[in-house]
Amino acid sequence: MLRQRCNLMMTLAGLMLALASCTGHYRIDGVVETLGYEGRELSLIEFLPYRTTKYDSCVVNHGRFQMTGKADTTRLVFLCKDNRPIIPIYIEKGNAKVSLLPTEMTVSGTRQNDLFYSFLKKKIAYDNLYEDLSQRRFTMSRQGLDSRRMEIIQDSLRIVVDECEDMICSFMADNYDEPAAVGVFMMLSAGPTNEVSSLVRRILDAAPDEFMRQSYVKGYISRTGYARNE
Repeated sequence: MLRQRCNLMMTLAGLMLALASCTGHYRIDGVVETLGYEGRELSLIEFLPYRTTKYDSCVVNHGRFQMTGKADTTRLVFLCKDNRPIIPIYIEKGNAKVSLLPTEMTVSGTRQNDLFYSFLKKKIAYDNLYEDLSQRRFTMSRQGLDSRRMEIIQDSLRIVVDECEDMICSFMADNYDEPAAVGVFMMLSAGPTNEVSSLVRRILDAAPDEFMRQSYVKGYISRTGYARNE
């Protein structure tokens, strides 16, 4: 009987260790090279329509900060300074690295953060190209240059928009089942009105049912009255 009890205790202990090993943990290591952060508190905050939750916080010390904790589920939160959002970050199992630099702010090292910020890098490149072309068009307009050159710039702008939208839709098609896709959709669908843009409609028309059931997407559909094109 004593041996049976010992065997049972060992089995239970082994099961508890196995369950503990399945619990995910996150670790975030950050580097700050931007003024105004030293000695300030940074927090991980989730902003939901009816609830705001702070998951972690720390103080920047000598240009560095670190946060650790459990990551039983993947959550999209914001890294905040004094409770004001700086950049989005996914809390998920693994080690993430945050860089807050004068030239860029990025998160890398875990799957969803890598997906989201690789997309964001491409999107920013298109945005910068569009802005450069727009500025050139404005300058040419003020200089009174011929209409043919203006048409060429206008055609280039349309090409940039089309290529950017194709890139976005390609990313979504490849990653509808990833939490990063919901984060991208939140960024693209944010706005003061309930009007569904042609790009957002294109994304939703092609989305699988599982993506449509995500809480943010369901809320967006309910708020805007979107109906899938048959």
